[in-house]
Amino acid sequence: MTTNRSDEELAMRGLIVPELRKRYPGARIIHELPLRYSSNRIDLAAVTESEIVSVEIKSSRDVMDRLEAQLRAFIPISSRIIAALAPRWNEKLPTIRTEHPSGGVGFRQQYTPTQEIIRRVGGVEIWTVDAAAGAITEMDGGYYRARKPWLAEMLDMLHVAELVAVAERHCIAVGKRPAHLTLVSALVDLLQGREVVAAVCRALRARAAFCEGTDAPIVDTEASPVEDRTRNRMLL
Repeated sequence: MTTNRSDEELAMRGLIVPELRKRYPGARIIHELPLRYSSNRIDLAAVTESEIVSVEIKSSRDVMDRLEAQLRAFIPISSRIIAALAPRWNEKLPTIRTEHPSGGVGFRQQYTPTQEIIRRVGGVEIWTVDAAAGAITEMDGGYYRARKPWLAEMLDMLHVAELVAVAERHCIAVGKRPAHLTLVSALVDLLQGREVVAAVCRALRARAAFCEGTDAPIVDTEASPVEDRTRNRMLL
C-alpha cells in the first residue's frame, strides 16, 4: 500500500525513523499501522518484543480537526504516544503575568490550540520536527506517562490466522473456523496480560503486508511457553 505524502511529511518521517531506531534498538518500524477497532491508522509505530510506540505526524499542511480522535484511538495499544509536529503547530507562547488585588503576582502559561488538544488527551509526548532545519526538539512539560495496553483491543488488531497461531502457540483449543470475536474473547480469558502483549507484538513484527517503507518482517524463532515447559519436563 502506498499513500500520498507531502515532501515535508516525507522529510519529517526521515528524521523520526532514525530517532526511533536509536531509542528502540531492534524494533520494527511500521508505516501506517491499521487499527481494526478504529478507522484511524498510526503514522509510524516502533514495535519491540514487548511494546508499541505510536507516532502521529502533523506537517504544516495538515489540519487538527481529527488530532484528538487519532490520539485517543492510539491509547488502547500504545505504551507511549508521540505527537510529531511541524514547528507552526508547536510554538512556545509567552506566559501571562497577572496582578491580584491583594498585591500578589501570578503567571499563566499559554498554549496553542494544538497543544491544548494534546494536553486534553494527556500522556502524550510532543516533538517539534523541523524538516527545513533537519532537527527534532522535545517539548518539556511532563506530557508523557506510562500506559497499560487494553488486551482485547490489542488482540483485535490481529488477523484471524494470526489469532489462531497465538492460540496454537499456547495450546488453546479454538475449534474449526473460529470467528475473530471468538478468538479474541478466548485469548483474553486464558492468557495473561504480558502474554497478550508479547503475542501481538510478535505477530505485527512478522506480518508481511504493510505500507511502503516498513521494515522487513522480523520472525521470532524462539520456543513457545508451552514448548519451553515441555522441554523442561523432559530434562527433569
